[in-house]
Amino acid sequence: MPTTPDTEPLQILPSTEPYTLCLALVGDLDHEVADEVLHQAREALRGRDGVRSLRLDCRELELADSTGLSVLLQLRRDAHEAGIRFCLDDPRPILERLLHITGTHDYLTCASAAGPPSDAEEAIETGEGGSGR
Repeated sequence: MPTTPDTEPLQILPSTEPYTLCLALVGDLDHEVADEVLHQAREALRGRDGVRSLRLDCRELELADSTGLSVLLQLRRDAHEAGIRFCLDDPRPILERLLHITGTHDYLTCASAAGPPSDAEEAIETGEGGSGR
């Protein structure tokens, strides 16, 4: 689906999961919008305390170039440093191909975030953190 120039490249989506921020990438993620997308995603994270998971919905992403891939990698690093899980959801074939060619598929998609959270992560999410068992 082609996007119009007025379409925001990053949109906040409602989440059905607690402690999860869901964002949608729309249109092209290239050198023209990369800085804006990175800034908007960081701002969205700053405004939400308690986020434990960042999910980027890519079903409406038309194209990603090397600059766009760089943004995804930076968001993944930012999330990791903040103790937040990161996952790209529904990457289209063109993005899948880029991720496989660059060896970043498992690092950026849910393949790296699969599985249940550890006991420590579960305690943090439920607010039952403490020392000892």
